[in-house]
Amino acid sequence: MRPLLLLLGLATCLGARAQLLDSLGLFLEEPPKPVVKLDTRGSFISNRAVRMFGVKVGLEHGGRVQYGIGYSFLFSPVHRELYVEGEGVVDTHLRFGYVTPYFEYAFYQRGPWEVRIPVQLGIGAGALIYRDQEGRKQRIHRTGVFLYEPAMTVQYRFLRYFGVGAGWGYRLAFSGADLGEDLTAPIYLFGVKVFFGDLWRDLRAGRE
Repeated sequence: MRPLLLLLGLATCLGARAQLLDSLGLFLEEPPKPVVKLDTRGSFISNRAVRMFGVKVGLEHGGRVQYGIGYSFLFSPVHRELYVEGEGVVDTHLRFGYVTPYFEYAFYQRGPWEVRIPVQLGIGAGALIYRDQEGRKQRIHRTGVFLYEPAMTVQYRFLRYFGVGAGWGYRLAFSGADLGEDLTAPIYLFGVKVFFGDLWRDLRAGRE
C-alpha cells in the first residue's frame, strides 16, 4: 500500500509540474512589456531590523510572468565596534550590495486579488568600513556574497490604479569570508503600487 501511495504522490507532483511549465509557456508567448520598479524589503541582520532598497528593470508577459535584473543595497546603518591593529577599537559599519536577477509568477488572479511567487538571486559583495585616525575611509573583511531569496506576495487592487501588497520569504546568504554579521534571515515586504501603465492608457484614451 505504501509504495502505491508514493507512486501516486510522485505522479501528482510530476503532473502539477508539467501543468505549471505549460502555463508558463503560454504566458511567455504573449508580447512582453517593459517594467521598471523600485524594490524595498525588510529583513534582519544579526537580529537587527534593516531595510534593503533597490531598482529593477525587466519584461512582463500577459501580466503573469515577469523577469529581469536589478541592484539592491543595504539602506539601514549596521554598526559594530571592532579592534583593528594599529587603530585600536573602531566603529565599523556594514556595506552590502548585490546584483539581482529575478523571476516572478502570478499563479493566482481573481478580481482585485493577486498572489505572486517572486524569486531572486543575489551576486555581490560586503565589507566593513571605518575611518582611520586621519579621517580616511578604510575597508576590511571584504568578501563576495551569493544570495537566494524566495518569497510569496499577496496584492489587493483598489480604485483601479492602486494596489496594496504584503509578502514574506527568506534570504539565504553564502559568503567567502566572515563579516561578523549573520546575513541569512527572514524577509518581509509591504508597499503601495501605482499602475502607471493603466493610468497613462486611460488618459490617452480620454484625449482622443
